[in-house]
Amino acid sequence: MNFLPKEELPRICELPDPFLKPDGSRVKTVKEWVSHREYLKEMLAHYMYGHMPPAPANTRGELLYSRRIYGGKALAETVRITFGPDDEPAHQVSMLVHITRPSCEEKVPVITWNQFKGRYGCPEEEKLVCGYGYAIAEFDKEDLAADSVKAMEGPLAKAYPEYDWGAIAMWSWGHSRIIDYLAKADYADMDRLVATGHSRGGKVALCAAIYDERIAVCAASGSGCGGAGCFRYLGGRLGEGTGCCESAGSIADFFPFWWNDEFGKYGLRQSDVTRKTMKETDIFSMMKSIDMEKLGRVKDEEQLPFDLHTVKALIAPRALLTMDGLGDTWANPYGTQITWMAADEVYQFLGADGKNALHIREGGHEYKGSDWLVAADFCNMVFYGKKQNTSLIATSYEKPDESNPMSAMMAGKMDWRSDRLHYSWRRPE
Repeated sequence: MNFLPKEELPRICELPDPFLKPDGSRVKTVKEWVSHREYLKEMLAHYMYGHMPPAPANTRGELLYSRRIYGGKALAETVRITFGPDDEPAHQVSMLVHITRPSCEEKVPVITWNQFKGRYGCPEEEKLVCGYGYAIAEFDKEDLAADSVKAMEGPLAKAYPEYDWGAIAMWSWGHSRIIDYLAKADYADMDRLVATGHSRGGKVALCAAIYDERIAVCAASGSGCGGAGCFRYLGGRLGEGTGCCESAGSIADFFPFWWNDEFGKYGLRQSDVTRKTMKETDIFSMMKSIDMEKLGRVKDEEQLPFDLHTVKALIAPRALLTMDGLGDTWANPYGTQITWMAADEVYQFLGADGKNALHIREGGHEYKGSDWLVAADFCNMVFYGKKQNTSLIATSYEKPDESNPMSAMMAGKMDWRSDRLHYSWRRPE
């Protein structure tokens, strides 16, 4: 597919229409969307993620460790997963996966979780595993690529040198390789797989869910810029322009190795370093010389032919839960709500009402135990049709409760569930 260079791209002064096809016509049927979705996936690969290799056919797992925990109700296992472009030892990549699962005979849903280096353990692990009946498979994403400029020298980059992918896409591959392993395990319910992560890990989970359709639910926490946030509109809890939010320019300055080089052309950048030219010392020197007045401001993001509602829409009709804290201004909670509403146009078009959920809570940038319980609650609703145990999840913005006096009072006035301030297009009827 051919995509225009930045200098030839038109400015789109609203969230771009995800139903707009390259020839200028719009998607009218679900069948057309299926084909158009492939075009949009390639668009994201070209302008942001970079391209991934095809799935290897030689993924295998080796059980290194197993013991019973939580009074025998669960098993804790460590598995080494290996794969590569061929079976030459020099071309093989390996990663350790820590799996906590119920000790039962039935197949169970599995949550794949990309973790930060040196961290381990869900704050509500016992409740999720022994109470909800979920398995959790954690992996250190830096087994695949360093979270630094050395990402381009890491195991995946060396195994697949001909690909232009950044670390976000590399890390997302970890979810898929775990799923390859789970497909051969006797305890994994392959129809009920969940990908999750926090912060940059939330961006990773979203990328994984776009390109691996075996993932039934994506639960992204605090993913912000390049994740569930928004490139064009930035703001905190008090609306657009409030607080300092991470932008396309600043994220490309500080973390160029997360993306492909094309993405570095957008936003208000204060450095010209790329993922290949950046040095370990550049981030620290850049922070000292940064112009705080420019940090978190937009520039030419309107030339991007997509925004982050596109990322969310490409997971449809599978389920998506976006989780954020109102106090996490850097993650752009205002933009997160905007793209949630826009992505729901695609969800409703595909008949997936209620599968695009939003969980906004008080607090800052963390993956709290309460967030995990909300995620499990949402998964139970998607997988088993169970009623939500919490009212903290919004799953639709177009269906006000007619019995609610507030809904009646809002009649004829601006209603956040139906008024669109950031896009003029609508889903096809």
